[in-house]
Amino acid sequence: MIKFGTSGFRAVIGENFTKENVQKLAYALKELIKKEKVDNPIVDIGFDNRFMAKNFAMWISEVLIASNIKVNFFEEATPTPAIAYLSKKHTFGIVLTASHNPYYYNGVKVFKNSGEVVDKYAQKIESVANKIEFEKIKTMPFEEGVKKGLVKLTTNLTQYEKSVISYLDKDRIIKHNPKVLFNAMHGNSSKAIREICEKIGFSNFEIMKEDVDPYFEGGLPAPYLKNLTDQKARVVNENFEIGFGLDGDSDRLTVIDKSGEVYDCNYVLTVLFEYLVKVKGLRGGVAHNTIFSSLISLICKTLNEKEVLTKVGFKNVAEKFETTTCFLGGETNGISLKTHTYGKDGILASFLVLDLISYYQKTFKEILDDLKERVNFPSCAIEFAYPITLEKKQEINEQVFVRKEVPSLNLKILKTTYDDGFKMFFENHYWAAIRFSGNENVVRIFTEMENLDKANSMISKLEKFIGVKVRQ
Repeated sequence: MIKFGTSGFRAVIGENFTKENVQKLAYALKELIKKEKVDNPIVDIGFDNRFMAKNFAMWISEVLIASNIKVNFFEEATPTPAIAYLSKKHTFGIVLTASHNPYYYNGVKVFKNSGEVVDKYAQKIESVANKIEFEKIKTMPFEEGVKKGLVKLTTNLTQYEKSVISYLDKDRIIKHNPKVLFNAMHGNSSKAIREICEKIGFSNFEIMKEDVDPYFEGGLPAPYLKNLTDQKARVVNENFEIGFGLDGDSDRLTVIDKSGEVYDCNYVLTVLFEYLVKVKGLRGGVAHNTIFSSLISLICKTLNEKEVLTKVGFKNVAEKFETTTCFLGGETNGISLKTHTYGKDGILASFLVLDLISYYQKTFKEILDDLKERVNFPSCAIEFAYPITLEKKQEINEQVFVRKEVPSLNLKILKTTYDDGFKMFFENHYWAAIRFSGNENVVRIFTEMENLDKANSMISKLEKFIGVKVRQ
């Protein structure tokens, strides 16, 4: 059974993520291309370093080329944002990845016009894919497709890298020359990072964990705080000015300041937004989901810029690029620039931060602290994910979303909402939320409070409220 979640189709390898299901998905895309009467269809296909990802990518290709649909096949692990970028000019971009999920997952992300396909389009794919009998799907051997010119083998990321570089002041970065530590987390970002640095003439950097490890050291290829302990220690002890942690498919980003402070995109997006408006002269507003730092709202007011809220899921952010003037979009884990791609891009975001600190000649922490002080908003936003059973999910759903129980807190709750998860609003722009993941059996708890101690206290209270302990 093929079902798209918040970000593509994901499942456990060998259980629901099988050759049969990915080829059914490919068949559905082929049928939609036929129905939409696309002239000279071209599909870009890439993969990350997960187990058998390249094989699954080839099996998808074999369905498409059997119907004379040309495939640009990336022969080595390729960043998801690069494939998303290329889908601007081509019919689809497909990436075999389960992003930050455990090693025993794999998945398929489908891009159209540089953004992940929206829910209505995903439902069309599901409908066709789940009806076709596997035995009726025609395929062509991959090597035959190469010989016939239907498969073009490539490793060329030039167009994508050129777009990233176009947003940077190369001379300023080289003059500032910050010492930078990237963390590829055994994902697919290394090639693009190295080539971008080479093209702008920047050499004062290092990439850690760029070797292939489909087990991701037994953990998650996600730039969560607990997965960045070794990188954080290196940033502090080896005098790096900044560190960038990317996830397994290069679209998520976490920033580590030289002080050892770690920041997700709640704050990376906010700092970049002000910079892009004030320094780069971009206007039109920002789109972000409802589970996000209140700091962005305060900054929008000071800049007289539009703020547009969306449901969780980057495809929902991308939709706002079509219907509003917003030039920047984000969630707590990723950032997108409308003129670059409609999907989040951890590589672009990393280099934009590099550009930002080179302009201000300050550390990221200093820039953020100054911004918080100017709007008088001391804050700490954190979140944690908790693996749960289906039974526990039903229990939490009944408690929080059916009976609508509210935890007992020593705080005044101004209002509660259930639009996209359960969210409580407190005084002075602080809040807390509980939400189920759309891609896996996980519940997430979020909060933004005055400081880390108060944020951790709130997380503990909500953990006790819904009965979860083990963090992902």
